[in-house]
Order: sequence, then structure tokens, then C-alpha cells
Amino acid sequence: MRFSVITPCLNRADLLGATIESVLAQEYNDFEHWIIDGGSTDGTLDVLKRYADLRIVSEPDRGLYDAINKGIRLATGDVIVILNSDDLLVPGAFTISAEIFQHTVGTMIVSGGCQIFRNTPEGTEIEMHRYSDPREYALSLRNVTIGKPNLNARFFRRKVFAEIGEFHLAYPMSADRDFLIRVALRRLPDAPVAKVLYRYRWHAGSLTMNSGNTTLLAAMKENERIAQFYSGFSGLSASDLRNLRTLGKRSGATALMILALRGAWGEFCRDLVAKIVSDPSFVFVLSRAGTAAIFRRLRIWVTLQRNR
Repeated sequence: MRFSVITPCLNRADLLGATIESVLAQEYNDFEHWIIDGGSTDGTLDVLKRYADLRIVSEPDRGLYDAINKGIRLATGDVIVILNSDDLLVPGAFTISAEIFQHTVGTMIVSGGCQIFRNTPEGTEIEMHRYSDPREYALSLRNVTIGKPNLNARFFRRKVFAEIGEFHLAYPMSADRDFLIRVALRRLPDAPVAKVLYRYRWHAGSLTMNSGNTTLLAAMKENERIAQFYSGFSGLSASDLRNLRTLGKRSGATALMILALRGAWGEFCRDLVAKIVSDPSFVFVLSRAGTAAIFRRLRIWVTLQRNR
């Protein structure tokens, strides 16, 4: 069984080497690693020259998911793995996935657990979160909306993309969520495994792990659009419709909190009033989201203090 790893990147000279090494550390012979570079100018291409067997495309693109789509079209493997340029595969991930695909008839996706980690300025690695309970990420509409989407910890048979299609570029930050909703609605067979297969690196340049950044705000607004779009589908169960609406409300609440953190009070007030007029219960969603955010920040602070 051949694995095709697709890594989209732009100006990741500082982290890309570790990402590539995590693929080489799999000790699995049948794979290819595509680096789809958007035209880096920071020395990323010099890093890539150190690795003889990489397959490299370097040209302008229309963003992260355009790069991934290019990689999917070029891939020759049986299984597609999407590896971010700042993240890592866990050793043995290919072997675990290959065994499941080969021995579980009909499986289209292997869904693994993930770890979120960060490094202190002194170089100490700290685990921030670990998700290894399959109930949280087994492929279902609930889990890909209000649970743990974890696109990168899911290994896809190539035929998934033939059946579902590519990532939609209408969602530059949240095309992964849109894609997984399409997969979940199609009810493709999934094999969740109670092992961490993927490690997300939390750092200053993360696209969606820093509450004050513009990209996270854009992702939340895209999530609202995605939830609204799929809520209009016919044939949805009451549970599916509820999960989609919850995704929209929670994303809207998170977007408002980001606006508050950025001090964008005019936009905050306009959006808040519009949401409450549309749905008075939104005030309770915002209150719960705010409380959860406070406790999450407190937990992060405690974790960092313990590891000083």
C-alpha cells in the first residue's frame, strides 16, 4: 500500500525540516512526499534541497487548499495524507493505517487521534491537548461540526476524493470543515483508532490557533456560512440539523470574542445586535462560549506555568 503525503507550504524554512523528517521516520518504504510550495522567499527551497527524494512543485497558488488540491491531482498513492508544513506525523502512523486498511473490508478512512504541542522559548516541548478517544473523532456529522474535525489525523483512500471532490476554494480557511461535512453526509466507512497519529504544532504563525489573528476570525465567519449552507439541505435528520446550527452559533460567538479581543467594538456591537435579533437565544450561546474560553485560557496558563 502506497502513501502519498501532501504538504502545502509557504515560507516555512524554520519548521519544514522537522515535518519532512517525521515522514522519513515512519520506516515505511512505499510512500511519496509532495511539497506544494506557493513561492517561498525565506529559504524554504534551500531546505528542500537537502532531501533528494521529495517531489516538489513551487509556483504561485490561490492559498492553502488550492495547494492541497494540486497535490491530490499529482499523487499516485493508494492513501492520501495531508501534512501541514509546521506539523509532525507520529512514528508508525503509516504502518498502523496500512494494517487497518488491509484488514478492515470497505474502510475508506482511518481516523486517528492527535496531540497539540508547543515549545517554550527555552526549547521545552509542552503538550497542550491530547485527543485519543475515538468517540470524539470517529467520522460523524456531530464530530466534524461540534466535535474534533482533525482533518490531518485522518488518512483517506484516494477514491474518497474521486467520490467527494476536492476542497472548495470558496472557503480559504475552512475548506477542511466543508470537506469533512460532505464526507460525513455521504456516510463513508471510517475506522477510528485509539492512537495519536498526528501532532499539531502550536506557534505564533499558526493559522487558526491564535485567538487574536485575522485568519481565525475569517475561519469562524466561514464556518457560519458553511453551517447555513448545509442546514438548507433536504433529508437531514433533526440531530444533523441541530449540529449544523450549533456549529454556526458557536462559530459566531467565537468570532465576536475575537472582535472583542481586537478591540473592534463597532463591528462587535453590529454583529451582536444582528445575531440577537435573528435568534434571541444567541445571548446564551455567547455566554457559554465566553465562559468556556476563560476556562480554556486558564487551563493553558496553568499548563505553561507547570512546565516553566
